[in-house]
Amino acid sequence: MNRLSAQTQMILAAVLIALIVVGALFLGVLPEFDRAKQLDTQIQDLDGQINTAKLLVSRRQSAKAQAAQTEVDLIKIANQVPESPELPSLIINLQDTANAAGLDFVQIAPAVPTAVVDQGGQPAGYTSIAIEVKVEGQWADMIDYISRLSKYTRGVRVKTAAFSSVAGTDAKDRYVEGRISLVVYTMSVINVNAPAVPSAPVTPPADAQPSQ
Repeated sequence: MNRLSAQTQMILAAVLIALIVVGALFLGVLPEFDRAKQLDTQIQDLDGQINTAKLLVSRRQSAKAQAAQTEVDLIKIANQVPESPELPSLIINLQDTANAAGLDFVQIAPAVPTAVVDQGGQPAGYTSIAIEVKVEGQWADMIDYISRLSKYTRGVRVKTAAFSSVAGTDAKDRYVEGRISLVVYTMSVINVNAPAVPSAPVTPPADAQPSQ
């Protein structure tokens, strides 16, 4: 067998090396690329799942915060519009407020509760109670009283307010008489066939004690 020339041997060696390299690519490197591609796909899927989970958590946190705020709003509404009229405590509060403003709380006259209806004439689910208050004092004290009423926790709406100056006498200096029409609300629909409030004006006793 004739010996191969050096050039032929070099060509064969180069071909053999090329075959080894190609085999290594197919057997080793290319499968790694495929695995890397699969890993990239899995990572993208995981990223998508994580983003979806974050979005879900964010929505739940937002819903929880909104539910908490709704509960706070409901508590606030319950304080402004209680389930029952609670007129005795309201009358005492109105008297205490007048005293705090420097006024004499002369008279109060709650009216019969009236069920509120909507624009279609259907019951709105709550009741209004008109209250007439008579106080005496000075102009500045009247303004202070109206301002204090607007800051009540319970919803109290000043419907009208009429003031008149009364001439003084030997026993009493000139003063201002205020007649204030208020409206309060309650969530309960009261049976108006049996009034639960006095229809005649009530004058607080002179020795009435302020509420604590």
